[in-house]
Amino acid sequence: MNRKAVVILLWLFISVFECIPAAQAQKNDAKKYKDLMDLGVAAFQKKDFTAAIRYMSEAGNLMPTDTIAPLYTGIAAQQLKDEPAARNQFEKYVVRGGRDAAVFYALSSIYKADQDYEKALSTLDKAIAIHPANRDLANERINIFLTANRIDEAIDDLKKAVVRNPNDVQSLVNLSIIYSNIAAKTDEEVGKLEIETKRESDLGKQLADTKKTLDVYLTEQKRLNALLRKQPQNAELKRQLGMVKQRITDNQATIVQLEANDQSAMHASAALESGRRLAEVREKYVGEKKLEKAYLTRALALDPGNYDANFNMGVWYFNQAVKLKKVVDGMNSAEYAQYGRRIEGQVCGTFKKVVPYFERARETKSTEADLNEHLTNLQNILKQFEEKKVACVMPIGDEPFLTAIPADPVTQRPPESKPTTTPGPKPGQTTPTTTAAARQPVDSKPDKPTEPPTSQAVVVAFPRRFALVVGNSAYQNGSSLEGMPVNDATDIADRLRALGFLVTLVTNSTKSTLETSIGQFNQQLKNADVALFFYAGHGIEFDNHNYLIPVDAKLTDPDDVDLQGVDVQKLIDRMRRNTHAAFNVIIMDACRDNPFKSFSRGGSRGFKPVGDLSGEGNMYLAMATGWGNVAENSSGRNGVYTRSLLNHLRSGEVLDDVLLRTQIEVKRQTQNRQNPQVVTEMAQEIKLKF
Repeated sequence: MNRKAVVILLWLFISVFECIPAAQAQKNDAKKYKDLMDLGVAAFQKKDFTAAIRYMSEAGNLMPTDTIAPLYTGIAAQQLKDEPAARNQFEKYVVRGGRDAAVFYALSSIYKADQDYEKALSTLDKAIAIHPANRDLANERINIFLTANRIDEAIDDLKKAVVRNPNDVQSLVNLSIIYSNIAAKTDEEVGKLEIETKRESDLGKQLADTKKTLDVYLTEQKRLNALLRKQPQNAELKRQLGMVKQRITDNQATIVQLEANDQSAMHASAALESGRRLAEVREKYVGEKKLEKAYLTRALALDPGNYDANFNMGVWYFNQAVKLKKVVDGMNSAEYAQYGRRIEGQVCGTFKKVVPYFERARETKSTEADLNEHLTNLQNILKQFEEKKVACVMPIGDEPFLTAIPADPVTQRPPESKPTTTPGPKPGQTTPTTTAAARQPVDSKPDKPTEPPTSQAVVVAFPRRFALVVGNSAYQNGSSLEGMPVNDATDIADRLRALGFLVTLVTNSTKSTLETSIGQFNQQLKNADVALFFYAGHGIEFDNHNYLIPVDAKLTDPDDVDLQGVDVQKLIDRMRRNTHAAFNVIIMDACRDNPFKSFSRGGSRGFKPVGDLSGEGNMYLAMATGWGNVAENSSGRNGVYTRSLLNHLRSGEVLDDVLLRTQIEVKRQTQNRQNPQVVTEMAQEIKLKF
């Protein structure tokens, strides 16, 4: 064997023996990584976040390209409010190629809290490049601009969003809110300039008035001198002349003081400049209020029931009435006698314009405290006008109004501003006050994730939400469910209302009632972003079809099921046909047993797997238990599944996370006897946030 062959063999031998320990080390690292992560996850679940951080950060060091360990470690650090550690771990996650939008969002929020706005924006820009359709990221970018007082950039981003999607109601509402806040600052500047202009004008007027007074005393001095020449011994004339001379001296000194250093010219110039600036700022204010109203008008044209748009439009008119009332409060007796009552009529008419907007807002959110308070206040205001027998007159125009007295109160019917006071009987009298500030632009994402993120999908808080909630307990011809499904439906309905859904609740429905309710529900869905159907009660599978069972069903023959039940697949198809919503959600906490064996909530069989969920509509189907298994009853108010669902269905949560946590909780409570299922086939990678 030649020397070259020996060298090659030796190299191969060494390489093989070097690779064996390297491969073994890699295998050992992988095993150690898994062991540490298991320990970390267990500690996380026990809320021992300190131990979780220790285990999972060590695991992350073993795998320099791993994203899972820094993700979970960062979330654990957040639970301990250790923002530096969370920032460090989320930065590792991003550097290692992580793509979850929620993590980018959380990291940018940490930078924002540290006032490092450039890093916050840079992080969001990276996330938006990965998830260009994510509205939460885009909204947070705007919020950072606002926090950093970079208003023009925030407006520019929102306008671009509207250009991309002319039906983007939330961006239109947010634009109106930004212009409202800008106008509020401009209005403050108007008030300061009015005071400054008046002060400068008053100094000029004081000089002119003093000169006029001096002329009067000089004339009087001439008159007295002429009389004394005729009556040189008249003591009274001498006394009067002395007094006039003193007045002349005083006025001359005042004039000298006012004219010193050319003060008269200075004040005249300052008054002129203040007046010019005041006119400019007033014009700016009017333009900003017009833009605020224009964007609200566009939002309401797209979504007449939008809560924020209705509430803020009501605020817009309320503020106009308040500003117009200040004119009445500032009148003297002569002015009030001349045209005060007529302007009060316009104030009353403007307040009346608020009513329909606040009432439409209440139809969407009936328990909103601020809204109900303002409605009560508004009713009291209008009652005061009624008691005073003021004839309410609707203003002709909607031009934003300032506080100056109108030149012609009959033809000039000024407009509006923001809820700050209530109308009084006449100038000088006081009345209660209230404040309803315009809202800040919607920040649709929580400051930080509270659980490990489970998806890289776009997370969106959709505004227009409709729900039909059905609970059937009092079965007439089968085993009663003792009121529990009605409790389930009632509690779910209350929770959904709190989450912004327009809810229809139906309990103990017959076949006719159930079908009518479903038909009416589908009619509502043509303008919905989210359509949610919840059912609690008996449900069965027969002949490869799943059915919901009304309370008047009498199932004595197999053919009765199709005639007396409601086919779940047909329900799915109807929802898909009748809505263009981003989400169609069906949640069923139902008996899955074949009634020919047993007509109880539990049983020996389950629903069959549901058929096609694909299509234009994005459908989620959540079941209380898996195919062929049973749902268990509970000794409390709610069924096991609904009780767990209520525990996790909260504001700010994501639908996927809610259903996953519900599944985990039910499995734990039933020791894996009941395993909830979720079936979905999304047309887009989007998630619903409540």
